[in-house]
Amino acid sequence: MRDEIRELARLSGWTVPQEAPTVPWEKAPGLVGIQFPADYREFIETFGSGEIRGDLGILDPLSRPGGGSGDDGISRMVQRTVADIGPQFRAMREESEGLCPYRIFPEAGGLLTWAGNYNGDFCFWLTESDDPDRWPVVVWRRGRFPDAWRRYDMGMAEFLLLVISRNDRELSDLAFQDPSVPIWVPELHVS
Repeated sequence: MRDEIRELARLSGWTVPQEAPTVPWEKAPGLVGIQFPADYREFIETFGSGEIRGDLGILDPLSRPGGGSGDDGISRMVQRTVADIGPQFRAMREESEGLCPYRIFPEAGGLLTWAGNYNGDFCFWLTESDDPDRWPVVVWRRGRFPDAWRRYDMGMAEFLLLVISRNDRELSDLAFQDPSVPIWVPELHVS
């Protein structure tokens, strides 16, 4: 287990469930044209679906009850960027590059969403490298113009540790900081 994943599990008191979620990661390049970062894949296999502090929801490619296969989950996750929020960010970029200085996936080197909170803030990977483990995290904070964008040259798991550490003022309200709220709140699946 990666050190960052181990530390997230320790801080949250999370124990890996007996039946860890399985995702056909090897199919991702054929389905969506990319592989996901290794720390993200390990995070999903360790924690499943849920939220940091009940606020910052981690997008996942897991099958849902009554839903399709893991293949569908991988495509569904990427479509969250391509079809759901991507058009809004593309429109912002067309209006002014200052509003959105990045391309949006599936454009080469574009942003790909992996988390969002109830305030409408989003966390992305900047897919600028052929190696997904080198993708930095880019955060867009809704309503923070002209400084809505911030880049973090680290992986997703290291970034989550930074969020819960409260050592970065810019991230202080990306996830609730109330210590009475568990660090990891799993999504409950009802069949």
